[in-house]
Amino acid sequence: MFWADLNIIRSRLFVGNDLVEAGIAIEEGKIIKIGNESSLPKAEQTLNAKGLVAIPGLIDTHVHLRDLQLSYKEDFYSGTCAAAAGGFTTVFDMPNNLPPTNSASNLRLRRDAAANKIVTNVGFHACLVEDQTELQRMCAMGVLSFKLYMNDANSPIDTTDDSALKDAFSNCASMNVPITVHAEDREIIEKRLADFHGKPLRPEDYSMIHGPEAESRGVERILAVTSESGETVHVCHVSLTSSINAIEKSRNIGTKVTCEITPQHLLLSRSDLERFGGWALTDPPLRDPSESKGLWKSLSDLSFITIASDHAPHSLPEKSSPDAREIRPGIPGLETTLPLLLTKVNRGELSLKQMIECLAERPAKIFRLQGKGRLEERADADITLIDLNSEHTIDPQKFHSKAKYSPFAGQKCKGKASKVFIAGQLVFDEGEVIAPPGTGRILEGVAQ
Repeated sequence: MFWADLNIIRSRLFVGNDLVEAGIAIEEGKIIKIGNESSLPKAEQTLNAKGLVAIPGLIDTHVHLRDLQLSYKEDFYSGTCAAAAGGFTTVFDMPNNLPPTNSASNLRLRRDAAANKIVTNVGFHACLVEDQTELQRMCAMGVLSFKLYMNDANSPIDTTDDSALKDAFSNCASMNVPITVHAEDREIIEKRLADFHGKPLRPEDYSMIHGPEAESRGVERILAVTSESGETVHVCHVSLTSSINAIEKSRNIGTKVTCEITPQHLLLSRSDLERFGGWALTDPPLRDPSESKGLWKSLSDLSFITIASDHAPHSLPEKSSPDAREIRPGIPGLETTLPLLLTKVNRGELSLKQMIECLAERPAKIFRLQGKGRLEERADADITLIDLNSEHTIDPQKFHSKAKYSPFAGQKCKGKASKVFIAGQLVFDEGEVIAPPGTGRILEGVAQ
């Protein structure tokens, strides 16, 4: 009689602060034993993972999976294949879709469309709207957060009115659902954009319009509203050291706020926008090199920061116009995040443990994902096996994503995902997605 479905043996994994050789026994989608090979129960199947490192399945809380009317950019299948290829077992879908995820009916539409396509676990963010009944309906359907785009003139909430924001935040606080925020001040952006009326807009001009002041003012306002409302808030794609400092200061007086940094803001700067043009245009834009250095330091010093890709796929024509008005901001990141960071690990510029904390442990804790983010007994058997020694060059033509571009194209990396398991099932193996569509599970938030 077999006691386990699968034993993964001879991999290395963290036990405390040390990487040691150990095995993992899996039964019915759960980890039932971690220990020496001799201590594992008998299993129906055994995988020899010698030379690989086992880490928790990575979690990306900021992904645009598109689909439905935007499926020409990405769909649930291609996007989750990209996730699996990048070592991610769980991703969160952002709500600025077509149609937007701004009602229970539209959320149901997305869930139904995803159910038979996804190969990884997928959770959903929804738009923050004024209608409290609609918020409660979406809450009952398990949304992981309500998203506020402060820079969006079409936002259902008046993002220029702090009292309206406080009311909306207080409503969400009563439902124990966090709010994720794109923190850029719309009035600053619109005032600067007006100066270019009738004039061409270069990518460099876009960076000026969305300059540091727009983010600083947005973060300042959000922290004040969060403090007054008692809501839990996660600030997306922070690009300034001053924003991190403001968030830390606010946390020190009891504000419930965390934040994320993207690989592009860690690894690229404004000079890359000049080199790559539309391929490197993102929002918030790339900053001065000094900001990247500050973000790296914050990442190593502070425990409330996660890394998220902000995977934002577009078609090549949408990234290729000389006028920035016609370029859609966004960089596809699901398949580049892990190898770029593992390259830093191999260079001794980031510890593997820090990377796991930022890409698995902290996201699971912040968004209350039970059983995820850690390799431990009774946890979900979402496991990524990484090859720290694999050397390769980033080639967008080989992406599983439909977005075949990247400002990281041609960059040499050392380290990548070798095998990915979700609930104990092998879904990605040495470059190939082997799980059929519908293998993944739709996740639901857990109220505090």
